[in-house]
Amino acid sequence: MDCRHGRALFAHIRNTSVLMVLDPVTGHQRRVPSTPKYLLSFSAAVLCAAQGCDHHGCQGGHFRLAVVTTDQRQGVTSGWLYSSETRVWSELTSVHHPNARYTNNFGAPSVLLGDALYFNIGGIVECQLGTLRLSMFEKPINRGGRLMTVEEGRLGFAAVVDVTNLTLWSWETGPVGAIGWAKLRVIDLKTLLPTCEFGLRRWANALVVSGVAEGTQVIFVRARVGSYMVHLKSGRVKPVCASSDIKIFPYVSFYIPAMEAACFGKGQ
Repeated sequence: MDCRHGRALFAHIRNTSVLMVLDPVTGHQRRVPSTPKYLLSFSAAVLCAAQGCDHHGCQGGHFRLAVVTTDQRQGVTSGWLYSSETRVWSELTSVHHPNARYTNNFGAPSVLLGDALYFNIGGIVECQLGTLRLSMFEKPINRGGRLMTVEEGRLGFAAVVDVTNLTLWSWETGPVGAIGWAKLRVIDLKTLLPTCEFGLRRWANALVVSGVAEGTQVIFVRARVGSYMVHLKSGRVKPVCASSDIKIFPYVSFYIPAMEAACFGKGQ
């Protein structure tokens, strides 16, 4: 469901309320107590709980989980925040949106910016970790896409528009607050991907943004034949796998003993 700060978050395939946090490097697993409410469809994020940690070697330390879910009938999005240190779920404030469009984005990847998590669930759900507050605002387009970070650490969004155009937006703010989405860039994927992806008529709706490497300028695109990694700065494209029916959760981890000591308080 999510990867961040050297950890990967999984939900049980038969009982989605059963969550597990895994360190893929060490193989260490930790099962998380079920959420206070049974959730059929939700999104969740994992992140390090250590204050002042730069996350270069914080495997094994305490972590937090954020879970958000939308009740389509009541028009309400709710959430909970879990601490591995206290082993307690804290309820987040709910946000009401009776007229919002709803999409079932189970396991929609999140983006962490400062002290806020952002989820793509119908609209964009903002979860303020410090105040336990939820809010919602519109996506730039009412179709599939992925949240990302863009220049200067701003919130961004990526989606394929008009069949082959990989389009990037950024969420702009002004002196008095949010302004809205601004289009940043359009990349014609037909000039980057292999010609085999465009050989049949079925390719027309095959291009989908399937993953984003958080904090980088790397996007993953699912096509008719396979999946590809697109480097936005250089324009280079690299095949990832021959399967096109996948979601991609990029995982990054480091191990630096000095950083581990700083995160866990094991020295000066």
